[in-house]
Amino acid sequence: MTPPNGRHLSFPFRVGNDGRTAQVATLEEHVRDELMQLILTNLGERAFLPEFGGGVRRLVFENISDTTAAMTKAMLTQAISRWLGQRITLEELMVETDNSTILVDLTYRIAGTEDRRRVRFERKGG
Repeated sequence: MTPPNGRHLSFPFRVGNDGRTAQVATLEEHVRDELMQLILTNLGERAFLPEFGGGVRRLVFENISDTTAAMTKAMLTQAISRWLGQRITLEELMVETDNSTILVDLTYRIAGTEDRRRVRFERKGG
């Protein structure tokens, strides 16, 4: 439920300059924060929600391959559908690998709007 003033807690959670909890002003920012939180949380990281997370951070410890790309795409699709399926519509999800780089490119819409948003992650390493 949207607070009456339309403001939401920010992610990551932090205290603002005024000593109060930092907030975002728009629904779009809030949904983006929710998506980032889901994508970057590892499975098992949350004590009371061990199934929550997209697991992208763990890619730091994986070898870059086509298998990693396919696994990443499947994990993210499932996590977004389960945890944010009523909040966003996943338009497109591309996961590409090239040598030691993995790129995740996600396009989504906030449910009930036509406004398309895009989030990109790139990880280099090996």
